[in-house]
Amino acid sequence: MREVLRTPGAPTLFAAACVARLPMGALGLLFVLHTQQLTGSYAKGGLVAGVNAIALSLSNPLLARVVDRRGQSLVVRAGAPIAAAAIVAGALLPASAPLGAILACAAVAGAAQPPIGACMRALWPALLDDPVLRHTAYAMEGVVLEVVYICGPLLIVAGIGSWSPAAAMVACAVFMVGGGLAFAAHPVSRGWRPHADRARDLTGALRAGGVRVLVAVFLLCGLAVGAVEVAVPAALDAMGHRGLTGLLLGVWGVGSMLAGFTVARIGVGPDPPRRLALLLAAWGATHAVIGAAGSPLVLGLLLLLAGAAIAPTFVCVNAMLDGLAPTGTLTEAFTWTSTGMQAGAAAGSALGGALVEAASPGVAMAVLGGGGILAALVVRAASSGTLRPVVAGGYSS
Repeated sequence: MREVLRTPGAPTLFAAACVARLPMGALGLLFVLHTQQLTGSYAKGGLVAGVNAIALSLSNPLLARVVDRRGQSLVVRAGAPIAAAAIVAGALLPASAPLGAILACAAVAGAAQPPIGACMRALWPALLDDPVLRHTAYAMEGVVLEVVYICGPLLIVAGIGSWSPAAAMVACAVFMVGGGLAFAAHPVSRGWRPHADRARDLTGALRAGGVRVLVAVFLLCGLAVGAVEVAVPAALDAMGHRGLTGLLLGVWGVGSMLAGFTVARIGVGPDPPRRLALLLAAWGATHAVIGAAGSPLVLGLLLLLAGAAIAPTFVCVNAMLDGLAPTGTLTEAFTWTSTGMQAGAAAGSALGGALVEAASPGVAMAVLGGGGILAALVVRAASSGTLRPVVAGGYSS
């Protein structure tokens, strides 16, 4: 990782991307908490978070396609301020505001948010010629992104949000604008140009069967992510410890971060599809049992265990996409897998909120948390066909 960060331009570019992505770990939860504070309903909070995630998942591939064709600066400089303004508008809504107004702010915030993560991942092949270093960079992405998911809940939700969810949403907007504009102004991002051999057709990255499979995989895994954002605060509320929500979701990220360091040292492995199937099975099994916790301590331990499957899964998928995405569509390919995750999280938030109110947080996690097991079966079925690389020479990282 030190060698990756010694690459000229990499440290400042990566730092800006991390700041811009800091709200990612907190915004969905803040929509749940802020809406519940305004309306008194976790189901409505889950719906608002779900609408934000759906808008993000629909818009990001379109924005990434513009990036692949015209460069990164235009999309980031226009999208970050619009998304931040919508977040601030939602934070300032009074308690008497109709649900439609909250949903509108969440939708605009998601639709305008630029795909900073995909832009950063698409720049690693431009910065690093060595495939081994690219794998390390993807692993570093997974580790640092979990640091972001830890800092987001801890600093924004547990810190500012414990005083005021609305103020925490304003802080998210500031991070998004500041980091996004700094990223777009960086010479590496400004100087990145689309691939000359990019095929111009309507299907884009989705014309590769492997990309389509990975989108479906992340959609199934996202069910657990959305359910956690609703079930964990609801479970802690029932235990009388709602103030621990940000802290315990940070523990979830710690498990992922530690596992990310481990997979960075292990390397790619000879059979990425097989490794991915094993990681997905672990993802489903560990998330399904989260709702069985009867105390904050047990809940924290189960979240730590479940988190250990997250970063290694993302590292494995990102490395595979380097060999699966059609030429000139890598940014878009990264957003499609994120779209799958976001769509699954949206469904998980909405269904999780309904299951929490109709039954319990435990039922919500048992039903939705096991989506990773289905995803593992999908990968095993496709491992000998569509998940084999389309580039010459095998997986490029």
